[in-house]
Amino acid sequence: MHPRERQRPASLRRTLTLYLGALLAVFAVALLFAARDYGQRAANRSYDHLLVSSALSIADSVALVDGQWQVDLPYAALDLLAMAPEDRVFYRVADSRGALITGYGDLPPVPRSINGHGDAPALFDAPYSGETVRFVVVARNLSSPSAQGEVQVQVGQTRRAREALAQEMVNRALLAITVLSLLSLALVGVGVHRAFRPLVRVERELSRREPSDLRPLDAHVPREMDQMVAALNRFMGRLSSSNETLRSFMAEAAHQMRTPLAALRAQAQLALDDEEPEDMRRSLLAIERNASHMSRLLNQLLSDASVIHRANLQRYAPVDLAETVHQALHEAVPQVEPIPRVHLAMSTGPVWVQGDALLLREAIKNLIDNAIKYSGAAPLQVALTLDGDTALLTIADHGPGIAPGDAERVFERFARGEGAAAGGAGLGLAIVKRVVDAHAGRIDLSNRREGGLVATIALPRSHA
Repeated sequence: MHPRERQRPASLRRTLTLYLGALLAVFAVALLFAARDYGQRAANRSYDHLLVSSALSIADSVALVDGQWQVDLPYAALDLLAMAPEDRVFYRVADSRGALITGYGDLPPVPRSINGHGDAPALFDAPYSGETVRFVVVARNLSSPSAQGEVQVQVGQTRRAREALAQEMVNRALLAITVLSLLSLALVGVGVHRAFRPLVRVERELSRREPSDLRPLDAHVPREMDQMVAALNRFMGRLSSSNETLRSFMAEAAHQMRTPLAALRAQAQLALDDEEPEDMRRSLLAIERNASHMSRLLNQLLSDASVIHRANLQRYAPVDLAETVHQALHEAVPQVEPIPRVHLAMSTGPVWVQGDALLLREAIKNLIDNAIKYSGAAPLQVALTLDGDTALLTIADHGPGIAPGDAERVFERFARGEGAAAGGAGLGLAIVKRVVDAHAGRIDLSNRREGGLVATIALPRSHA
């Protein structure tokens, strides 16, 4: 066996849970990145506020006295930044020309791309003393009675406390996301389980039924399953109809076979008891007639069974009805004397219908066979014409016709009309009716004024 044939089909429950779980995982990762970005921005906002406050406090402590800069450094401003003991703080006070007043003289300058506008503080990150430092630069214009000038205050702090705060926020968010994801995954599992409960109910109802119980399912299912349950009910309806047809066929076939079998047995017993050659010959002739009748009955029963099977399959394709009529005539008309005369009137070109060529040929053969039985020496008339989107096939004989009360009854299995020819089984017209119905057509029987029966089959045309 091929490895793929041994592989079990995928589970819908597992597939649905996998896809929803993957969606939750993607959503959780997106939340984690969003939480990380938010944590970093929140930590920056908090420490940037302290950094700017410290720089402004230092700037407020700078004075210009007699043209000289004086700085009374407020260590309380730096103490605010010292609340993060793992960080280091750097500062510088310089004039507008960059001359150092106090602090670290080698602090990195403000990048041109983020220079502050006016009195707005300029915040930036830059490497210093072997690590990344967050800096702020503020500028103040100072004046005295004898001079005026601008002072720049730059304060920096390492990012360790910021990163620790951001990581703590991310860890808390990660814990919340993990708990939320687990709860969501559990909810997905419960939802998937509840979503598949209607399927479980349908499976249980079907498994509890007897094989012969083909009643439609009356299960309350979601709207998404309505079509599936409706298709299942239609399938069971077709199967029930097929089983009922099969049971009826078997019962009627057994009933029909019982009579010729009993007659054969009786004639065989008479032949065994006969001593005179002439009596024995008559018994053998009776046996031969009953055997012939049984053979015809068996052939028609097999034909009926084949028609039932193929009609249920409905494997239809474009069929040229004109060609099918020619084939049916070739098979149904005897090729030995006396050969029946057939007047054939056909439309030019093919006549396409959608159907089963074998079934259509079998139905036409049965009609031709019936017409030959009742026409005698008179010619048989077969015509194939077109009427819009309908193909009309008429077969007319010169027999006794049909009684008005038998026009519908003769289409029943094993039913025969008044004055029917001997030797028939009553299945020919039933087969024809089944084939025509399977092809969405209709069949009508009517009497001719000059005597005889006209059988008309109407089938919808198709375009090959």
